[in-house]
Amino acid sequence: MQTDKSKKVNLKDKMSQSYRIILQKNPNFEEKGVVQFSLSQLVLTLISVMLLLIFLISALIIFTPLRGLIPGYGDLSHPRKIRELSMTLEDMEARIQANETYTSNFMKMLVDSVQTVEQAKAEHITATNVTPEPIEKVKEDAEIRQEIAFSQQAQDKAILAKSSSNNQGIPLERVYFLPPLTGPISAAYAPSSKHYGIDILAPKNTPIKASIDGFVIQADWTMDAGNTIGIQHDNNIVTFYKHNSTLLKKLGDRVKAGEAIAIIGNSGELTDGPHLHFEIWHQGKSINPADYIEF
Repeated sequence: MQTDKSKKVNLKDKMSQSYRIILQKNPNFEEKGVVQFSLSQLVLTLISVMLLLIFLISALIIFTPLRGLIPGYGDLSHPRKIRELSMTLEDMEARIQANETYTSNFMKMLVDSVQTVEQAKAEHITATNVTPEPIEKVKEDAEIRQEIAFSQQAQDKAILAKSSSNNQGIPLERVYFLPPLTGPISAAYAPSSKHYGIDILAPKNTPIKASIDGFVIQADWTMDAGNTIGIQHDNNIVTFYKHNSTLLKKLGDRVKAGEAIAIIGNSGELTDGPHLHFEIWHQGKSINPADYIEF
C-alpha cells in the first residue's frame, strides 16, 4: 500500500515539477531567453493544440469546397448537375415506356392476346362514369395546330383532286365494305348531334383494319379525336378511324382492305372509354356505316 501511495506521490510530483529551457548564443553563451514549464502544462498545451487542429480541419471540410474531395460528398455539391441527370433519366424512362407500350401492343396483336367483349363492355361502362378533367388550351398550341390543319387541308385537296380522275362512279350500294373490327355499337350514327359516325366496342389491343383499299391522307393526333387515320378510297369515299392508341400507318401509305392500320384505344378529349369511332364520307357527305356494314 505504501508503495502504491509513493508511486502516486512521485507521479504527481513529476507532473508538477518545473523545467527550464535556456536559450544561449554561441560562442559567448550569452543568454537570449528562458522557457519555464511543468509536465502538466506541456500535456495540456499538446491536448489544446490537437483539439484546435481537429476543429480547424472539420471546419474546412464542412464549410469549404474541400469536402468535394471526400468520396460521397462531391456529387451532392452540384445541384445543376443533379437536375440535368434527373431530366435525362426522366427522358430515358419516357422513351423506354413508349417503346414497351408499342412492343407490347404489337406482340399482343400478333398473338391475338386480347380481352373478351364482356370485359371491354364493363371497362367502357366504368369509364363513362368518370368525368374527364378539362385540359387547359394554350394559345400558341392552338395557332400551331391551325397552321398544321391548313397545310393538311391543302394536301388533302391535292390528293382528292388526283383521285377524282380515277372516280369510277360505282353506286355506294355496290361497294363492299369490310368491318374495321367486330363488336357491339355503343353510340349510333347521329348527325343531328354532330356524331357523324358510330362507336364500336372491342377488347384492348384489338387491331383496326382498313374497310376498303385506299391510301392514307391523315395519320396524326388531334385534341378531340386523339390518334386518327383517314383513308381516301375510289368513288369519292373517305373513311376515318379515331381515338386509337397506336397508329400503324403513316401519311401516303397505300393500304389494302383488311390490313391492320391502328390499335384500338381511348385517346383524345371526346372519348369516355376504349372504342373505335368510325366514319364513312361519300362525296363530301357523311353516311351511316351501319347501313352498309355488319359489325
